[in-house]
Amino acid sequence: MKFAAISVALCGVSRLCVVPALFLASLFLTFTAQAQSFGSRTATVAVAEAGEDTLSLFTDIQGRVAAGQVTAITASANAVTTLEALRIGDMVKAGQLVAMQDDADLRNRLDLLKAQRAEAALRLTETEQTINAERKVLELQQTQLLLLQGKAERAQTLVSRNALAVDAAETARNAVINAQQQIAQRESGLTGREYQRQLAGAALARIDLEINQLQADIRAAQITAPADGQIVYLHPARRGYLREGDVLIRTRAPADYEVEAEIPLEYLLFAGPGESITAMDFTGRNITLTARVVLPVQNVRTGTQTVRFAVSGTLPESLLAENAPVTLQVPTTSPAPVVTVPKDAVIPISGGHIVFIADNGVAVQRRVKLGNAAGDAFVVLDGLSAGEQVITRGNEGLVDGKKIKIGDPGRRQSGPKGEKWTLNWTTRRGPASGDLVLGETKSFFNDEPVEVTRVGNDINFIGKLVLPFGVLDLEFIGTIAGDKMSGTVTLRGLPGGREATLDFTGSKDAG
Repeated sequence: MKFAAISVALCGVSRLCVVPALFLASLFLTFTAQAQSFGSRTATVAVAEAGEDTLSLFTDIQGRVAAGQVTAITASANAVTTLEALRIGDMVKAGQLVAMQDDADLRNRLDLLKAQRAEAALRLTETEQTINAERKVLELQQTQLLLLQGKAERAQTLVSRNALAVDAAETARNAVINAQQQIAQRESGLTGREYQRQLAGAALARIDLEINQLQADIRAAQITAPADGQIVYLHPARRGYLREGDVLIRTRAPADYEVEAEIPLEYLLFAGPGESITAMDFTGRNITLTARVVLPVQNVRTGTQTVRFAVSGTLPESLLAENAPVTLQVPTTSPAPVVTVPKDAVIPISGGHIVFIADNGVAVQRRVKLGNAAGDAFVVLDGLSAGEQVITRGNEGLVDGKKIKIGDPGRRQSGPKGEKWTLNWTTRRGPASGDLVLGETKSFFNDEPVEVTRVGNDINFIGKLVLPFGVLDLEFIGTIAGDKMSGTVTLRGLPGGREATLDFTGSKDAG
């Protein structure tokens, strides 16, 4: 009747407003009756028993992705250098050409060295031929010496018999001495020639080394990437004169990332070297980390010590960035009995979470304090006991004291038929994505039903993203163009009541 009074007041004294007022009053009474009738209905729900598992309690500690060392690709010579058509962030493969250096000066020096080598080879050949000729002369002189020595011996024999004058024997002896002197000079000359030959051979070997080095420098003028990696630094000049050792490109291997976190000293026992823990990125995707080393530096103010964690498996693309945030679930206790409840039973509300207990055919609302996730369940720190029956399905519209019956609430049994889309957007914490299924009668976002408004190529719906700290509402407003979608997504429910509006894109899955 209040609606009727308001309508009459708004319409004044006009009789034309009487009918609308009566209509509104009738509508209000009908709605109230229907609401009362709905509230008296018995809701069908599915239940599960709160369990008890032996688990450790965890605390969330914020970490960051720490990048490893970079690979520097440098200029190999002083020359004009031209970079290939590369940009920051491009991936390069081992052996891929990344820059070219002008090798004209190197090739000129190579030609000069080749000419010097030919000259040195000629000198060596000349020395060897001279040595061979002098050795032949020496052999003749040695033969002549033998003849002269025989002649001198016979002359001495004749002198001893008074058959020859003493002067003749002395002359023969002098001839022997002269021959010996010539042989000694010849041998000394051959020794000098041998040193010349060795020096010529050493000069030839040195020139060969210089030629090999120049040939290697010419090959190095085509600068290639030594290993696979992503470009994180690029020289600002596409073409310019660079000196040997100047950095052209720095790359980082895609797998060369670790996670670094400041762990409280009292928890180091559970996060020391070799211990495995679970972590998650901004989208809630889990990764497994293994503590690699505890750095020998303590923060006295915070009572923490830095721990480096190695990533088990492949790091998600959302974390392939230096300083990307990671939430680590660090154990704070040894394994102990704890109460666990299925995730479907938990309903986020302002300031906390609630569950509904099935108690003698009535839904009883219970506020609970949650710990960390444990697979498909949450650890309950307070508000629930093991063995209690919690409602896991059909609890969306329940109120405290609602009559219930245990059965199958008829939730979706199989995936809907329709268009499957992958939506992507980027927050300040990194890339994020979601799956959208547009069915003829029902649509789903991340396997949860959503109401989709579609007018022509324009689409609008609100999905939910469940995170450990709460549930975000994601309102998508976009336009479909063939197998592509684009528009904006507004994130609501961020800490502090903040909202963020971001651009998103979508692609229709093949098949």
